Amino acid sequence: MAEAVPNFFQRNKRWILPILILGGAVAIFVLLIATKPTAPSQPVKERVWTVKVISAEYGSYAPKLSLYGQIEAPSSSTLSAPVTAFVESRNISEGELVEAGQLLLKLDNRDANLLLAQRQADMERIEAQIQAEKVRYQSDLKALKIEKELVNITLRTLERYKNLSSRQVASQNQLDDARRTKQQQALSLNSRQQAINDHPNRLAQLEAQLKQTKALRDIAALDLERTRIIAPFPGRIASINVAAGDRVRSGDSLLNIYNTEKLEVRAQIPSRFLPVIRQQLAAKQNIQASAELDGQQMNLTLERLAAAVEGGGIGIDGLFSISNNDYSGEPGRSIALNLSMPEQPQLLALPPQAIFGTDRIYIVQDQRLVSRQIVRVGDSLDQNGKPLVLVQSNDLKAGDQILITQLPNAVTGLLVKIAGQKTSAAATAKAE
Repeated sequence: MAEAVPNFFQRNKRWILPILILGGAVAIFVLLIATKPTAPSQPVKERVWTVKVISAEYGSYAPKLSLYGQIEAPSSSTLSAPVTAFVESRNISEGELVEAGQLLLKLDNRDANLLLAQRQADMERIEAQIQAEKVRYQSDLKALKIEKELVNITLRTLERYKNLSSRQVASQNQLDDARRTKQQQALSLNSRQQAINDHPNRLAQLEAQLKQTKALRDIAALDLERTRIIAPFPGRIASINVAAGDRVRSGDSLLNIYNTEKLEVRAQIPSRFLPVIRQQLAAKQNIQASAELDGQQMNLTLERLAAAVEGGGIGIDGLFSISNNDYSGEPGRSIALNLSMPEQPQLLALPPQAIFGTDRIYIVQDQRLVSRQIVRVGDSLDQNGKPLVLVQSNDLKAGDQILITQLPNAVTGLLVKIAGQKTSAAATAKAE
């Protein structure tokens, strides 16, 4: 057995020796790493951010609200053809300004003239029938007297024949003829009386027909007048759908026109401003706004609020009238306007860079940032014309140091140093 071990090493010494050398090298390397001296660790020092601040000062301000709206034309009309006719002439073009009563289009009026003549003839025919009925009535009244006298004569004749017949002087045929004549005359008198009694009904019927024909005549006259398409108000031609020579049917659209004196601006007002605005409108106070379009200043007045909210908006549309008479823009154009709100107390005027997000600012306490919630009320301008943001907050008090440096990593607890001040020893110690 003892001889077998040396023999084993002898046979395998070619690969056992390198393994032993490699293992020894690894052991020495591990030992060196384990006994390596370590350098003392340096404490992590928190970075101090240099910032600018302003002191919180409450005051009374008149906020200006920035809104975005669109010009609308609530007073617009689509003029249509009153009759079926050809377009004789077109006197205007798209985009042209027109005055009230100005001739815009002219339709061929020959058919309308013929129809008016027919209606006039119908009316004159009924008028003649009424006159004939009145003459007939007067004639019937005169004839009635004669009819009554004839009846009396036939009655006396009948009585005379009865006496003669009783004395055997007149024949039965003569008596029957007298009776027949009396009955015929009575029927004639009854017919005459019926014609007189029916006169008011016949006259009323004719007068009703006269009213109907007069109405038809007036309609025809209106249709003739309307073949001249005139502007219903001072405005601007938005579009024209026909040209000279086109045949149009009654009711076909001819052109669109809008009133340039009744243009409005529709802009959505955020919900948080609605209570104040409703109070002003209820008190009949003027709510003014201003805008600029194509380099021209526009003065606007809030007239009313929309009655419904469309598209699930978070506010209500305000409708502004435009005071400028010389220029009001075109319907559909977008416009930015500044709405002047009533003066409010206890507001803070901050530069825009003091606002983080939409409802947060930071104050500096013990050289650390502290977040505070705010409510944005509107905008304003300082004495130099620079923009200011007006805010409300229940978490701020006068004199608080408000951060006005836009830090990308602003967060509550961040160590800061106010520009021009030295960092306190206590803050430095905490940072270490």
